Amino acid sequence: MKMLKNNIGYITAAAVAVLLFSCGGGRPAAYTGGGDTLYLPRYAHGFVVEQLPEGRLLRIVDPWQGAEGFEQAVFLAADGAVAPEGFDGITVGVPVRNVVCMSSTYVAYIAELGRTEAIKGVSGAKYISNPEVRAAYEEGRVRDIGFDTNMNYELLAAIAPDAVLAYGITGENGVMSGKLAQLGIDLIYIGDYVEQSPLGKAEWLVAFGYLTGREELAIEIFEGIEERYNGLKSVVARSVSDNPEAQAIMRDLSSPGTADGEKDGPAGKLRLWDRPVVMLNSPYRDTWFVPGDRSYMVRLIEDAGGEYACAGEDSDASRPISLETAYVKMLSADIWLNPGQAVTIAGLKAENPRFAAAPPVVNGRVYNCNKRSTPDGGSDFWESGAIRCDVVLEDLVRIFHDGLLDGGETVYFNKLD
Repeated sequence: MKMLKNNIGYITAAAVAVLLFSCGGGRPAAYTGGGDTLYLPRYAHGFVVEQLPEGRLLRIVDPWQGAEGFEQAVFLAADGAVAPEGFDGITVGVPVRNVVCMSSTYVAYIAELGRTEAIKGVSGAKYISNPEVRAAYEEGRVRDIGFDTNMNYELLAAIAPDAVLAYGITGENGVMSGKLAQLGIDLIYIGDYVEQSPLGKAEWLVAFGYLTGREELAIEIFEGIEERYNGLKSVVARSVSDNPEAQAIMRDLSSPGTADGEKDGPAGKLRLWDRPVVMLNSPYRDTWFVPGDRSYMVRLIEDAGGEYACAGEDSDASRPISLETAYVKMLSADIWLNPGQAVTIAGLKAENPRFAAAPPVVNGRVYNCNKRSTPDGGSDFWESGAIRCDVVLEDLVRIFHDGLLDGGETVYFNKLD
């Protein structure tokens, strides 16, 4: 994804929908013979795994916003399997032993499955959080192949990867795909970033499981994430003040109420929390980009029992709003998440004096997803956090509803002081 303020890793995972580019190029043909469905995702919309007589097929569909009908077929050649006759998609030997990751998120998927040794190249090594990959880079076992127009194709040819795992934005990266075709290197598009559901993004772990030969482990890990995420979501849903079920329980408790919406009774002490209004992001130059209502981050806010300050755009894409509009929205906010590169309240005020009057700043409720950061500014929120949406959700619940969960600290978010 594009570079912003020289922070490649941060943007690689975080701002795909903010800075867009469009490229031409031919699209990979998909095998049309069909097969039996081997894995049909419950949340993700961008892939499916089929079983053919000859072996397994990974189908990747619509891997960028507006793709509409793009499909890439990847035959997973295990144990010397040969692709079906007439197949003109991509054939990749599995488990893959030599891959290049164009996004730090892909590093996280592979690392979660214990296969970091398969990563031989990355884009923006300084912004990758995974300690094993960082150590391998320092030792020369992982190479940084650059990004966009600064791609080092000679180095890429020397690595000779089984595949390059890449992304499209508003179209195929025609320059990269053309050069890789000349080098005889396969490019696999990964569409995790267009998933609207946090669990949909996490479920791409299963696709990586089939690529790395650890599909059973991937499914097991994902199901654990799913269980924890949905459990937390359910706890929140039963605890917010606008939930009729929770209100009914409050009415039915027999003992008199204590202060602040608490009651003692047969069900024990129950407290209902209000939904805080949450503002996102910060201005870039003279424009403030905010996500649409169907975006990944807004879904997290809603599942954590929050209300999105900039709601009203039925889309999964980011959109620009004026600074004046953003300031008005901020005046209604209780909490401010991800205010750019800010690490302190003083720094935020110095960036723009008008921020000093924002209610989240006045009340000390500003949080940034930089608790686990590299020295150069890469954030693990956009790396492992893409998979561990259950941990991200828990962080947000702690931030939104102090006291709802038992003791513990946030993992990805820092409170600005």
